[in-house]
Amino acid sequence: MDGKQLKREIQEVKVTIRIGHNGVKESLILEIKDQLKTRKLIKIKANKGVLDASSRKLFWDELATNTDCKVVSQKGNIAVFMNK
Repeated sequence: MDGKQLKREIQEVKVTIRIGHNGVKESLILEIKDQLKTRKLIKIKANKGVLDASSRKLFWDELATNTDCKVVSQKGNIAVFMNK
């Protein structure tokens, strides 16, 4: 898959998981893993106020590590994940 095709797919995918003020629980990690079994890409959004600008990248990287996937795009409070 080339870069242009991946960018197009990232733009077309809708947010399927939202992270609220409760943060990341085991059920959220299981939901991410479950969605990645049936989807190529998933888009996750953290609600406003959940993440501050200085910790976003670290947060998304840790979430990817905990769910055995990788971050393919991250912009503000939204990240796109895919299987490794």
